Amino acid sequence: MSPLPFLILLLISLPFQVISQNHSTADEHTILLKLKQQLGNPPSLQSWNSTSSPCDWPEIVCTGNSVTEILLPSKNITQKIPATICDLKNLTTLNLGDNFISGEFPRQLYNCTKLQVLNLSLNHFVGPIPEDIDRISGLRFLRLGFNNFSGDIPPAIGRLSELQQLNLYGNEFNGTFPVEIGNLSNLRALGLSYNDKFVPAKIPVEFGKLKNLRTLHFAEANLIGEIPDCLNNLSSLEFLDLSMNHLEGKIPSWVFTLKNLTKLYLYSNRLSGKIPETVETLNLVEIDLSENNLTGSVPEDFSKLQNLQVLYLALNQLTGEIPSSVGLIPNLINFQVFNNNLSGVLPPELGLHSKLEFVSEDADEDGFVKEFCWHVVLHFKQDNIITGLDQQWGIGSSQKIFPGNIMKLY
Repeated sequence: MSPLPFLILLLISLPFQVISQNHSTADEHTILLKLKQQLGNPPSLQSWNSTSSPCDWPEIVCTGNSVTEILLPSKNITQKIPATICDLKNLTTLNLGDNFISGEFPRQLYNCTKLQVLNLSLNHFVGPIPEDIDRISGLRFLRLGFNNFSGDIPPAIGRLSELQQLNLYGNEFNGTFPVEIGNLSNLRALGLSYNDKFVPAKIPVEFGKLKNLRTLHFAEANLIGEIPDCLNNLSSLEFLDLSMNHLEGKIPSWVFTLKNLTKLYLYSNRLSGKIPETVETLNLVEIDLSENNLTGSVPEDFSKLQNLQVLYLALNQLTGEIPSSVGLIPNLINFQVFNNNLSGVLPPELGLHSKLEFVSEDADEDGFVKEFCWHVVLHFKQDNIITGLDQQWGIGSSQKIFPGNIMKLY
């Protein structure tokens, strides 16, 4: 084809493309105004009017002059989600979190064929999550936390192959969670915490297939049995929370070999045995192993954790002395070991190498501090036989101290 006919064809087609785009934008404008009406004309959407472009509204994101995102968190919306919303054919993100929407899961969203992000958390949804929720096949982020969903979490969740984040915190599930979640090879964050009505269950070995998982939030979920070795495969894990469950057995040695782990919460379980002596998780910032039945001594290897800020070991059955090397951790802020069977001399290094401050733990009826400690040392003497406290800080264990003498109170 010669250049001239091609140029003529291009010039002829351009007006039709512009007209088509303008027509699409006008249609979406009409759809959104209808959607506003169906949502009860909430005052928070007063910027949605007939004179301005939807792409200029703060709750709308457009791509190529077409609506792709609707962001309506905390808008006091009470009406159910209208099917009209899926008339926006390019919609990829719908955020209706922190509203007052009730009813069952909105199956009308199955018609939003390009939907990738769905946030319905912090509402009042009830009933089960649908068995065919995988019909929204392109979902990458699904947030349904803090509603009143009940029953089982359906196996269909495990067929959402694009899913990167699954948040089901704080619902009323009274059934089970599916092992099929382990099929979500792209999953980076899994939140199943605060579902204490789950049928008691072990952590599925299938979860060990989640090689890209960075966050596993599984607290207060009625977990039983031991911490399975399959989780050792989660080499990308940065955050592990299995607290407030009924887990038994020893803390596996591999827990302290996960190179990327920064936060480890295993508190309020029934774990027993010694804390693993070898610690290779050098990026750890917070460790909470309190309220278990752990025995043995505080590992010397904790001193290798140069980024460690929080170390909670309270309410266990630990014995022996606190290693002097713990006092050398440069970023340690809070160190709790009360209610153990520790003995010996309090390490003089505590408070000399990190950002430690005096704090108040308890006060008597006169407002005087009854027990006091460094910012990292809470109730060292409670159920422990430790000397050196009075000499190091120049304060008798029964002496009352004015709060004004303490650098920082909590």
